[in-house]
Amino acid sequence: MKEEIFSKFKDFNRELEKILETKDFSKNAKNLLLSLFYKIETSYNDYAIVKRKVKTKHAYLTEILQNIQKCKKIELILPNTKEYEELKKRNILHETDFINKKIKAFANEIELLYAIFELNDFKIFLNEKYNLVRNAFPYLLNLANDMNNVEVLRDFNAWSWNTQKKSIIDLRVNLIYENIKLLLNFDILERAQNDTQFDDILVILSESMTALYGTKNTDDFFKLLFKISIMIYIQKSEIEQIRLKNEKKDIIEELEQIKNKTEYIERITKEKKQLINEVKRLDLIVNDKNMLTKEFNTRNNKLPENKKIFSISDLEEKIRREKNRLLRRIDICNFNLQPNNYIEKKKQIQKDYSIIKDIDFEKINNNEQLYKTIYKFQILFIKLLFIKLEKTEQKQELIDMFYEFRYYILLPYNDNILVCEKDGLNSEISKFQDELIRKLYVHKVINTMSTNEEADIKIIKNILSLRTIYLEGIYIELVLKNKEYYLNVYEDKETPEESIKVDVEFNKKDKIRLNKKIKLFI
Repeated sequence: MKEEIFSKFKDFNRELEKILETKDFSKNAKNLLLSLFYKIETSYNDYAIVKRKVKTKHAYLTEILQNIQKCKKIELILPNTKEYEELKKRNILHETDFINKKIKAFANEIELLYAIFELNDFKIFLNEKYNLVRNAFPYLLNLANDMNNVEVLRDFNAWSWNTQKKSIIDLRVNLIYENIKLLLNFDILERAQNDTQFDDILVILSESMTALYGTKNTDDFFKLLFKISIMIYIQKSEIEQIRLKNEKKDIIEELEQIKNKTEYIERITKEKKQLINEVKRLDLIVNDKNMLTKEFNTRNNKLPENKKIFSISDLEEKIRREKNRLLRRIDICNFNLQPNNYIEKKKQIQKDYSIIKDIDFEKINNNEQLYKTIYKFQILFIKLLFIKLEKTEQKQELIDMFYEFRYYILLPYNDNILVCEKDGLNSEISKFQDELIRKLYVHKVINTMSTNEEADIKIIKNILSLRTIYLEGIYIELVLKNKEYYLNVYEDKETPEESIKVDVEFNKKDKIRLNKKIKLFI
């Protein structure tokens, strides 16, 4: 709260001007920075109203100022220049040198803002233990964070909200990240950036999801989330594609081996004995000069000239490293032989297999496979929203959910349609809208238009298709024209901003508030 009050009095534009006075940027670069900053400052309140879970305006603007302060050079790239063509060949329009704090960006505000945020040292990384998604999931989150950082400038202009699809780097990543945000009661990336106690993002995400939606739903959530992350990332990285293709083969082999517990234990035991024997052999060699010399000659006779071992002491060091690797493998064998660990190992292999089994590495650029999985994820997402709605009782939380669901269904699903226009998904959306509006009536959050609840719900659902910024300020009016009902929506109570034909029927006994301007939210 203090931060929000403080931001009202702090002159951020003056702060920026002071910083620019100390910078050797070109006049065009300074003007572009002042322009984008002014637009953000005037649009941020609208952005916060529409999206709800966002950084405070003070925190957001402060972060931009800090990054501009860090920046040592800005090179603006003009269209139809050699530098522009070079960037286009690499399919990028901005480039940030994080080490030297230098920016190269196409001369527009959005690309410059992307580059400014990349001066942050904040990036999501995963532990090696998350083998399948250790690269793919951080890629999804980091790209989502980049897109999220510029949304206020991209889609808001101080008086309206319009999603600029062509300026969104990856619509699929954008949609999935917004799913995650809407399911949680906090922004996972903002917490990761600001919480010094934050360690493992997947642990935090898993614990939060399980607390809200239960173990089974959380498992289903991660299975689809990881599958989508992998399918998106292998389109970008051939190296990762090859790695995961090999991982898939290994998982299938390991799954087959672990099915029979007796055979699995026998194989691990045999492997452990072989490793122990090799450790003993290496110990004998390093403790016997004659054996060490013989080993030195034997190895060098098999090696090409440029890879020969230089000296006996080098061989001793090499043997020490080999022994350490063997000891680590013995530890893994001991771990896998413990009864409880066998069960956990089997579960993990089965879980990994369930994620990767349906991914066709020969058709990675075929988006049909990917969008089938994204569709399943959206169906699960709405199922989980029903659970969240059931647990939501506070008036303000219900208002937030109304805004957030409106935001969700107006997100781009792909290049051609919005989420609310996707076949199959729109019917699930309609069911959720019914329950959400019904709960708003029960908790006296919004006004009624009649004594017919089902008809009222049909009427109010139309509000969720509007891009009006401040829904709590609108008035609605139901009118009858030529035996057809229309919903007039007012922002200033004088002239309707929208007049929407509504397909609704009333019974003779219903009391209808016709031709009356009624405030939507109580």
